[in-house]
Amino acid sequence: MASGRALRCQRPYRETLDFQLSTDVTLYKAPPNKDSRINLRYTPLLDQLPLEILHLIFLDLDLPSLGMLRRVSRIGRRLVESLPAYSLLRALASDTLRVMDMIKCSSYFPIGWLFAEFCYPWCRTCTDFGPLLYFPTLTRSCYKCNFLQPDYQVEPVRDVCFRFGLTPNDLRRSSLPIIHPINRHRPRLMDVTQAEALGTKLHGGGREMEQAYQFRLKERERDYHRRVQQWEKHRRQGTHTGGRPRRRLKPTSLDENEDSEKPSWRIQATATFPYWDVRTQILEPGTYCKACTYHWEEGNANDWRRMETIWHPHPPSREAYYRAFLEADLPRHFLNCVAVKENYDFRVKRPSDIFFRRHGTDFIVGPKNNTDV
Repeated sequence: MASGRALRCQRPYRETLDFQLSTDVTLYKAPPNKDSRINLRYTPLLDQLPLEILHLIFLDLDLPSLGMLRRVSRIGRRLVESLPAYSLLRALASDTLRVMDMIKCSSYFPIGWLFAEFCYPWCRTCTDFGPLLYFPTLTRSCYKCNFLQPDYQVEPVRDVCFRFGLTPNDLRRSSLPIIHPINRHRPRLMDVTQAEALGTKLHGGGREMEQAYQFRLKERERDYHRRVQQWEKHRRQGTHTGGRPRRRLKPTSLDENEDSEKPSWRIQATATFPYWDVRTQILEPGTYCKACTYHWEEGNANDWRRMETIWHPHPPSREAYYRAFLEADLPRHFLNCVAVKENYDFRVKRPSDIFFRRHGTDFIVGPKNNTDV
């Protein structure tokens, strides 16, 4: 164990969806709903069922449903706000709820599921602390897994549907989460793994799905030749009104290794998500090593000079910069941290062309004696 300087900041990643939010801190507000058909003066279940039973029922409702129930009556409002999962998430993870509302993902999952992730600290894929929430599966995750693991790949809905032969009706019937953009100029996204599983099921197998995809490619080519022939016919007759038909663009490959020129949508279905420690009643948004942050942002990383890391998309220095910790786990990291051993003077700032730097509060973290019995 060793001591070192830690950093805690509100917006540690510029790629996540919450980075696009206003910096104004406001409580989550449930979106407006259509007029309810419930008689405001007659709500027998709310009057007769024990509070514990009502809370169990509420945990199976999504956020828009709870928001509508709050509008039914004053009793409904008090009951919903008495639900610990609702009140804690609204007070302590407001930014995440706002993102869920803006990307239209709130109705896919019950609040009980979201609260379970709120009270769980680790990435569901690895053993690191997970400061992020991946919306297509609503699971806690770390930056490294979001950036590298295939289970966290998202792509534009149009490309995914063409690749796996899915129609809008297929998506509606399946209830697969669709991530709507905060910036309206960006496409809607969906999880590739989920879409592939749905396509395999609908087509009857992976081989059949691939055959259907090859058929669609050939049909696109035949359609292009038909349009060219029609254009040439009209040109010979002197009735054509435009230029030669253009060939449709080649379908975007979903293989990230095959098409390195296409934009990456990684992390674009993710937002920061603090962890609520039920035992200590402490909110942990994630803590970062100040030395690793300084090492990366000041351009001191030299991974590009070593053959074993020169082509790696997430080399050790970058991984150390993006990794979040529970505060209590940092002393173990400090013990072997390369950047800590450099003994940097954090007051020295070199001119840099980096357009994103973390801003937050830094403090000393040291080993603590464990007094728990």
